[in-house]
Amino acid sequence: MYRKWFPRLFSLLLLIGLLCGCTKQDFTYIDAKQGVARVYCTMRGADGALIADSNGSVASVGSGFFVGPLDQDPEYLITNHHVVENYIEEGQGEWVTLPTTDGGSVTLKTYVDIYFDEETSLPATVVAYSETADVAILRLSTPTNQRIALPLLPPTEDMIGSQVYGIGFPGLSDNLAMDAATQNGLQDMTVTSGAISRLLSSSGSGVRRIQTDMVIQHGNSGGPMVNNQGAVLGINSWAVTDEDSLEQNYYACNIQEAIDLLDQYSIPYALAGSSASNLPYIIGGAVLICAAVVVAAVLLTKGKRGKHASQPLQKQTLPAPERVQPRDTAAVGNPQDSGYRIQGTTGALAGKRFLIPKTDPLILGRNRDLCNVVFPNTPGVSGKHCAVWFKHDKLFLQDLGSTHGTFLKNGAKLFPNQPIELQVGDSFYLGSPLEAFVIAEKRGS
Repeated sequence: MYRKWFPRLFSLLLLIGLLCGCTKQDFTYIDAKQGVARVYCTMRGADGALIADSNGSVASVGSGFFVGPLDQDPEYLITNHHVVENYIEEGQGEWVTLPTTDGGSVTLKTYVDIYFDEETSLPATVVAYSETADVAILRLSTPTNQRIALPLLPPTEDMIGSQVYGIGFPGLSDNLAMDAATQNGLQDMTVTSGAISRLLSSSGSGVRRIQTDMVIQHGNSGGPMVNNQGAVLGINSWAVTDEDSLEQNYYACNIQEAIDLLDQYSIPYALAGSSASNLPYIIGGAVLICAAVVVAAVLLTKGKRGKHASQPLQKQTLPAPERVQPRDTAAVGNPQDSGYRIQGTTGALAGKRFLIPKTDPLILGRNRDLCNVVFPNTPGVSGKHCAVWFKHDKLFLQDLGSTHGTFLKNGAKLFPNQPIELQVGDSFYLGSPLEAFVIAEKRGS
């Protein structure tokens, strides 16, 4: 009898599983508004009254965006240094006594507040900053569910000409009187669009910038520049007007400057391609699909026990050499040479080729005792990051539980300890596209 209703039950469970797995919609630049908030920096006296700075302004106002694991309430956000400059220079949240122009003195304290709407805000402190790069990292007094963390993606040369979007609260000067009309909610943000004109580094300081034709106005300072998928490429900073042509050029700080600061202070963040935010949907769909498969297996084998002995699947395991041998160059005439190489295309090992042996895995990371492709002290690369190996005439790549992940060229993040097959010409990167490799064949083969 089960043959009559089983196909219907199986189809229903399969459909529900697929729907659960697909419920999460693709993240877009519009969704990135959920990770942006307004930043207020003020100075107040002992009586709570606002005190003007040397420019006569009683508040510095800009935008900021949240970073952190995509599946957790965020507590860190990024903005421009100049938005919170008064906080950094005038006591950093402590009571200080400063001289006044009339020969007297004033006792004051600086505050940074993050506004989510007209009635909801949280205090924050500055935990790291770079005046040269014009980047500051703030930390809320407590994690918030009012906003989400945004994924980060360092821009590369092949992105020049691609569409980008600026999100923030323009229309207000970064320095303004507090009685000016302000709106702080999600519906009050604006989104402007343009394209990446070029990637450049400032002469002298070497700070990495992005030039764009996307309009950046006062109040946008500290807000994110994102791509179509809502990944943050830069921090909107300022506009420069040419004195002769009166043409305006707009600039954002390359997000890699912020990533370097996050790494320096061990502050968590997510790079584009992370699937953590999709896990509830993936797990829900997987559970229901597995249930359908189990029901099918039980019913189809009912009454047939003993006729066929099931064979357990052999789990793919990563071969581990007894001793790691360095392989900085391709060996000539090596009988263990598989005929394949990985070649660095960007970053610390750009231009170097490493042979993939027939036996031992090629392990990439910073730990010289555990790896045979060793990186210098490179941000985003773990001590034992990932492995490439050759088996049964196939090439495999596996993330080894790295902190910042291993990604394919298209931004897809590998699940830890789950190998995938690679082909010649496939590219992958460690942590960010700045540390990338391509699979190549032995020269002359």
